[in-house]
Amino acid sequence: MGNIRLHDKSFRPFIEYDKIESAIDKVAAEITSDFKDSKDVPVLLCVLNGSILFTAELMKRLTFKCEIVCVKLSSYIGTQSTGEVRDIIGMTGSVKGKRVIIVEDIIDSGRTIANLVKMMEANGASETKICTMLFKPGCYKLDKKIDYVAMEIPDDFIVGFGLDYDGLGRNIKDIYVLDENMKYYILFGPPGAGKGTQAASMAERFNLCHISTGDLLRGEMAKGSELGLKAKALIEAGELVPDEIVEGMIENKFDSVKGFSGFLLDGFPRTTAQAEALDKMLAKRDTSVTGVVSLMIPDEMIKERIKHRAAIEGRADDASDETISNRIKTYHEKTEPLVEYYKKAGAYNEIDGTGTIEEVRERINSLMETL
Repeated sequence: MGNIRLHDKSFRPFIEYDKIESAIDKVAAEITSDFKDSKDVPVLLCVLNGSILFTAELMKRLTFKCEIVCVKLSSYIGTQSTGEVRDIIGMTGSVKGKRVIIVEDIIDSGRTIANLVKMMEANGASETKICTMLFKPGCYKLDKKIDYVAMEIPDDFIVGFGLDYDGLGRNIKDIYVLDENMKYYILFGPPGAGKGTQAASMAERFNLCHISTGDLLRGEMAKGSELGLKAKALIEAGELVPDEIVEGMIENKFDSVKGFSGFLLDGFPRTTAQAEALDKMLAKRDTSVTGVVSLMIPDEMIKERIKHRAAIEGRADDASDETISNRIKTYHEKTEPLVEYYKKAGAYNEIDGTGTIEEVRERINSLMETL
């Protein structure tokens, strides 16, 4: 699953079809348990157009006799609710004297549901239950209980599986979420600058998914993914993992991670070629690097910090002057050119990396608030 584009907006993967099916299985079992001994024939009220797919899948799983009636209302223009619910085509059948299960694709504020419940009462329904595929509890304004909920989601605009953006997207079997607000940050700096120390705090404070290339490689190898197996074979053969494998892992992460406001890349890109590859990944998502946070410290401090870290971790090989000098040289030759690259892109932001952890963290937080 990759990003899709509908009209002028980009949407990223959110809920895969198999998870949707499992959720419908669960809610259908709950409804069947409540209605299996019915002497009457309950009515499913399909709220058009969004709940067509959900209603169809739900009906297939119900084992009791039921009828279907459709109604069409609308309170959305584009990605925003108008706050006004309009009866467009009314109902296609009678609900008088019958128990009704309102079947909605998504419930947020509850305005539509409030109108539908009143409509059922006005048309003589003996009882009204509410079933929704998706529920946004953070937006719901009514006291009335939602009887059956397949899945709860945050307050995001979504498309797919019956839901649309200005008419498009209903036929997509998976569910996608609007990608406009995703942020893509790069944490940059020489070895020993404190990137690892600061990354966890940044990720937590700003709800970012921290992507460390080292951790990513180990994780992919541990779960035995296709890219992980390729990386493992190369490492065991004593070869370097090529850029395209690392880039593939990062792109998979972009596509699969949910529930975050953005990503914090730590250890990638290291070269101009990797930066260009990242730009291409983000261009496919109709976005670009939000900002580069660069922790800068002088070379002498790099040496001091690496030696101190090596002593604490018992890594004598990392403590030699030759090893440290080579790491600094590699940084200056291969990674430092990224400073100019991102300055030209208008994304580069430099932070003084000297001082206490708390002092540096405060500088970072102040910068991030502006980005």
